[in-house]
Amino acid sequence: MKVSILSVGTEILLGQIANTNAQFISKVLNGLGASVMRHVAVGDNPARLEKTFKEELANHDVVILTGGLGPTKDDLTKQTVAQVLDKNLETNKQAMDHIEQYFKRENRTMTPNNRQQALVIEGSEVLNNDFGMAPGMYLEVDDKKVVLLPGPPKELQPMVNQYLVPYFLNEERVIFSESLKFAGIGESSLETELMDLIDQQTNPTIAPLAGQHEVSLRITANANTKQQAIELIKPVKAEILNRIGEYYYGSDDLTIEEAVFNELNQSFVIYDEITDGILYSRLKLSEHHKAYLKAYIIKNDWSDRVLNISEQDSSEEIANKLKDAFEVDSIIVLSQNDKESTVYISHMQKSKIFISSLSQSYAGKRDRISNIALIEYLNLLRQDS
Repeated sequence: MKVSILSVGTEILLGQIANTNAQFISKVLNGLGASVMRHVAVGDNPARLEKTFKEELANHDVVILTGGLGPTKDDLTKQTVAQVLDKNLETNKQAMDHIEQYFKRENRTMTPNNRQQALVIEGSEVLNNDFGMAPGMYLEVDDKKVVLLPGPPKELQPMVNQYLVPYFLNEERVIFSESLKFAGIGESSLETELMDLIDQQTNPTIAPLAGQHEVSLRITANANTKQQAIELIKPVKAEILNRIGEYYYGSDDLTIEEAVFNELNQSFVIYDEITDGILYSRLKLSEHHKAYLKAYIIKNDWSDRVLNISEQDSSEEIANKLKDAFEVDSIIVLSQNDKESTVYISHMQKSKIFISSLSQSYAGKRDRISNIALIEYLNLLRQDS
């Protein structure tokens, strides 16, 4: 089953928003056995939308349109689709009741244009909108499927999971993927270690994906059921980890920050004169950071004076002073001089230093150093476990 995702909205083409809806829908449908073949974006122009929709419908089994279901004049998706399919628009009573109740709860006056959101294409199955007003629609026309979804992700995502997914569950085949995440190894080195597996791939397939100073390896299997796909993936994953398991920190949505906290059973402090708090902004996204991160110190004259740190102190000397001051198990020192950046980690009875002479921009340096700190700290934690 070939799927096209057609995203409607001039704001996408202008770069004002990222097209996260297409990414989300692709991930869901690929997991259900559908093959998403194309992502297309078109502005709020009915003539261009009509032309693009006809093209996608002619070349795909399923066309999913997102956006353009709202009350304003440029929200013309369902009108254009109805015209192409030679169908009328009709008011859906359930959707109208939902909209009227929303305005009543909010104690607001409903303007006439909001009634437009209750219009649906005749013959369509209505997909309830639990977090907004405009309902979605599912239609089968001849041998094609057409789906209309609202644009706001907070409305689209629960609608897809709750109401659209059941229409795709009865397909014959299932595609399931697991993304293995690696840190501390480059994409070219990873490919070299696994080249024979990549060259011989059939089912499952193996695809390296470069990330932000990390590498992912997506293993995808095609089977009759999800469990069968998982069983196909298991031996391939085991062989990959047998070769480069030392760099593996988790799968799918796990972040390297969460991987660090998953390995922690001791407290730590960070002293930072490079990233301007970028490392902290990453760590604080984890709910575990308060339990283990006892202090995050951004270098300045005041903090150095309080902690008795001088410009002449080495990274090791700074770490020792912080260990005494805070009585923690680990210290991460990110320091910078005219020629090089340094990540120094004092962990329990061990220490590790990473020195990098970077020619990148300062912004790139900050981001890279924060990642190096997490990778090196994670590796030290693993050696303890």
